[in-house]
Amino acid sequence: MAKKNMRQEIIIDMDEFIVTYAATLLDPNQNLSELVYNTAKEDITKWDDLFHDQGFGRKNKFINIGRGYLRDAQNLDAEEAEKQADQLAQEAIDYLGKHTDFFERWRTD
Repeated sequence: MAKKNMRQEIIIDMDEFIVTYAATLLDPNQNLSELVYNTAKEDITKWDDLFHDQGFGRKNKFINIGRGYLRDAQNLDAEEAEKQADQLAQEAIDYLGKHTDFFERWRTD
């Protein structure tokens, strides 16, 4: 049970980061949680165009948060963490999509 809770906490951290990151680059008066989700739900690399950052936010922050969790908490080697990082990123995007109202309230409160 603890691993599932920790995985969910990491997913929330990933989503909080990407929504906060979006607020630094985009109009913070928009519903950024929804925009970020809608942009990535089919293809996470579409964030690169949304943020105009050549993948910095996606690769160096969002995915690396998940990869660090996989390596540290689950004791995976770099190669296995790399393989599972994409799955974790998709879980985080799916979670964001189901909780856009929560993340938008969190961001704006």
